[in-house]
Formats: sequence, C-alpha cells, structure tokens
Amino acid sequence: MSLFDPVFDLFRNLKLKTKLKLIYFFASAVAFFLLIFVLNAAIGRQLFEHERSSLGNALQQSISQLEIYINDTINLSNFIYNNDDMLSACNQAYGSDYFRMYTAYSNDILPDIYVYQCLIPEVTDIKIYSSCGLIPYMGAVDDLALLKDMPWFDSSPGISQQWVAFTEGGKERLAYMRRLPQNSVYPYENYLYLEADYSYLFSSMTSVTQDSYGLVITDAEHSLLYQHTSFPGGASPIDAGTLGGDYEGISSRLSGQYLFLSARIEPVGWNVYYYSPIQTIRETVTQTVLTTFFMIAVCFALLYFLTFFTVNSILSPLAQLTRVIEKISLENIGDHELLIIPGRRDEIGTLIQTFNAMLKRMRILIDEAYVQKLKAKEYHFNALRAQINPHFLYNTLSQISAKAIMSGQNDISRTVQLLALFYRTSLNNGNDITTIGNELDNIRAYLSIQLTLTDHSFQVKYELDKSLLSLPIPCLILQPLVENAIEHGLRDSRRPDKQIHILLIREEGQNVCSVKIRDNGVGIQENRIKELFSLETDHIGIRNVNERLKLFFGEDYGLTLTSLPECGTEVAVRIPLSACPPG
Repeated sequence: MSLFDPVFDLFRNLKLKTKLKLIYFFASAVAFFLLIFVLNAAIGRQLFEHERSSLGNALQQSISQLEIYINDTINLSNFIYNNDDMLSACNQAYGSDYFRMYTAYSNDILPDIYVYQCLIPEVTDIKIYSSCGLIPYMGAVDDLALLKDMPWFDSSPGISQQWVAFTEGGKERLAYMRRLPQNSVYPYENYLYLEADYSYLFSSMTSVTQDSYGLVITDAEHSLLYQHTSFPGGASPIDAGTLGGDYEGISSRLSGQYLFLSARIEPVGWNVYYYSPIQTIRETVTQTVLTTFFMIAVCFALLYFLTFFTVNSILSPLAQLTRVIEKISLENIGDHELLIIPGRRDEIGTLIQTFNAMLKRMRILIDEAYVQKLKAKEYHFNALRAQINPHFLYNTLSQISAKAIMSGQNDISRTVQLLALFYRTSLNNGNDITTIGNELDNIRAYLSIQLTLTDHSFQVKYELDKSLLSLPIPCLILQPLVENAIEHGLRDSRRPDKQIHILLIREEGQNVCSVKIRDNGVGIQENRIKELFSLETDHIGIRNVNERLKLFFGEDYGLTLTSLPECGTEVAVRIPLSACPPG
C-alpha cells in the first residue's frame, strides 16, 4: 500500500464540487505566479525591444515619405537640366533686344515653369540664375551675380549641385541648386534654383510617434538642415548643432537616458538622428505589463464564475435525475447484479449505481415490448396480405376475359388479360425481388393498357439487350417512372409524334447496366430536377425509387434524370452488372 493511497482515496471520494474547487485553486495559483514571473523576466524585455523596433519602423516610414519629396525635386531638376528650349533661351546674347527676351520668356521659360510648379507642389519657387543678360521677369530668371553674393552659396568648381538650409525673414528655407550645362553650345554660366516648401517637405518627420522625441537632419558635412522636438515646453535636451558632428559620443554618453536611432537618406546623403527618453518607453512597457496583469486577473475571475456556474448547471440536473432514477429502480435494485461495479461514492458514482439498476429493469421491459411490437407488426402484415388473394383476382380476371371473348369483345378481353399480367408481375408472388425481364413485362402490360385507354395517342419503342433480362432488381421500379413519363411528359405535349423509348443497355467501360426511359414530351425545368429527388412532389415515386435502388445496390447506383424543356426527359436506372445487393 502506497503512502499516498489514503490521500488519493480521500480525494476520489470528495464531492465533485469540492474537487473542482481544489483543482481550480491550485491550477490558478500556479498559472498566475508563472505568468507573473514570465512577464517580469522575459516579456518586459521583449516589449522594450518591440517598442524600439516599432519606433525604428515608424522612423523609416517617415524617411521614406521624405525621400519621395526629395526624389520629386531631383527629378524636376533633371527635366529642366535636359530641357533644350530653356537652356537655349538662357544662353543667348540678347543685348538690348527686348522682343527676343519677351519671346524667350513667353515661349520657352514661363510655360514650362508653370507646368513644373503644378506637377510638383512641394517646390514653391523655380528660378534660373543666368549670366546671359536676361532682364529679370516674373521671378523666373535673375542675375547670377545675386546668387553668388549669397553667404551660403558655394562656388567651388567640384560642386555641381547642393542643398542649402538658411533663414530669411525669420523663416526657415531649404533650396536645391544645380549648375546647368556650360559648353560650346551653352556658353553662359547658369544655375537652377529650386526652393522647397520647408514645412511640407519635412511634414512626415513631425509625427514619428505621439511621445516626446527629438529629431535632427544634417547634410553629408553635418550642417544642420532640419530639427524637430516635441518635448514639454518645446526645449530640446540635446543640442541639435552638435548631435550630427558627435553622434557616437553623445549617444554613448546618454545611452542610459535616451534611446538613439540613426538612419541615412541615400539619394542626398543626409543623416537622420532620432532620440527619445527611455523612461517614456519604460512607462509604455510598464503600462502594457500592468494591463496584462489586470486582464489575467479578470480572466481568472471570469473563469472562476464560469466554472462554478457550469458545475452547478450540471450537478443540479444530475441530482434531480438521480432522485427520479432512484424512485424508478427502488423496486428491483436488490434483485439484480449490477452491470457496472463503480468504485466511487461521489455524485457520478451514485448516478452509475442508480443507472445500472434502472438499466437492468429497462432492458427487461424493452425486450418484452420489442417482441410484442414485432409480433403485432407481423400479424398486421399477414392480415394485409390475406386481404389480397392473388388467385381469386387472377381467376376473376380470366373469367371476365373469357366472357368478353364469348361476347365478341376482343379488345376488352385483351385489356383484361394485360391487367392480369400487370398485377401478376406487380405482386410477384409476394417476393420483393424480381428480374429486369419481369419488370419489362410489367411495363409492357401497363403501356398496352394505357395505349388502349388513350386510343394509341403515343408510340412505344423498345431496344433491349436480352442478355441482361435475368439481372435481379427490386419490384415496381420501372412502372412509376413510365407512369411519370406519360402523366407529366406526354399528356400535356401537343406534338403529334409523341413517343416513349425503353432501352436496356450496358454502359461502355463500366460494370453497369442501365434501363433508360425516354419521352419527347414537355420536359422539366432545370430548377425542378433537384426537388424531385429531395421533396415529395406530384412526380410519382422518383425519390422513393431512387432510395430503394441505393438501399439495395449501394450509394453508387440509383436514378439519374436529364431533361430539356419542350424536348423531353430521360430517366436512367443504373444497377451493377454483378447485381448483388450490398451487405
């Protein structure tokens, strides 16, 4: 005997509700403390890295938008750089020929500038600084000397294009300048000046995140181009002018206080530096962890109430059921051996004991009732069969036929003989199974009677493979299908050549025999065909015949029906050549 056996026995015999309380308490305690440990040890760090990664993605998205604006500006400069008309207009010696100047402005310079400004909205000013002597007009062309006098202009020979940030009139500005071609064809020195909308160009950098952060953009020489801060009061804790020149040192020195990210804008070689307080990220992580703790606690509380609501909803009906079963089985509970010997004394054990006693009694009662019901059905069936005396029916029909012949009524005699044949093949001596040959004899008799009754209003054609006549088939399969062809196919048809075509064939390449019943009547609408197999309709026996065939031969066999309105209908009875019923 194990040391823990008494504990196991005690636990096993506790009430189910007490067991669930203990299980829930220990499972919840272990799960809760394990989750707290995991969240503090691992998830907090993962959340921090996730926040860092999210900030990096947000920064990269903002940079991607900025790159689009920059590329638009550079592409615009490429268009102008390769615009021969504008270059030619800026490389002419006009002297005092003002008409030529006006023509150059009107035809070659101003129209293109207006188009470019409409296409690129972030470029607010397009101007050409030229040394060819063009008089300034409409802000489109200006004297090159004015540009060279600007303090930020760099006339170094190796510099053909540059971005310049400057302040003018208390407003931040950003311009892109590019030296236009100068050669034997274009002898004058010209510069293209494109001024970008400063706020519009850098708008994507002002919404990297909702938290406090700082952002600095410098050119390749670490000259400040743009800065943004969203700290309280608008003051930046880090000097933007020195961050670009000493990013490594500053980020290393302040790594415990700020999260630093850097990126490069490749088309122009700019550097982007981002920094935000680590405390902000920690607060976000802490808030997430606390929210998670709260949600876990809420889940455990909900689980507690749901668990005991479920337990009570199960145990209360079981207790009532047990009391009812005890009343039913009290009479014989001590007289019979139990079918199952339970080894527990909780509610489930009590239910098993009571159920076994009731089951024993119910089996006896069910056996008695079942036998009586079978006998009653058998008696009822025999009584029904006794009501139909085939021999009496056949003898009566034979006498009627003989009297008709004696009276010279040969048509009546023939019809009566066909009726006798029809009932003989239908009743089939009380057997449920017949042959295809007998079924065809049955519908021959039926069709002959119908031809007599309808004054031969339609024709019947047979194509039969006689080697298949001996295959077995359930009784009364074909007659309902032929009746449907007459009642629903031919009766309402107005065509003079109404016909029923009976075929008995082998399906090529398949171990299947088909009996096909075709008519050239009114046909059936496509949406009605499925209803014939699923609903009780006025088409006699379609569903019943199909189910009988599947029950006898299997699910792979049965009826198929195809029809075209005003063209006719074909019903095929598919049975296996082996003709052996399943099971």
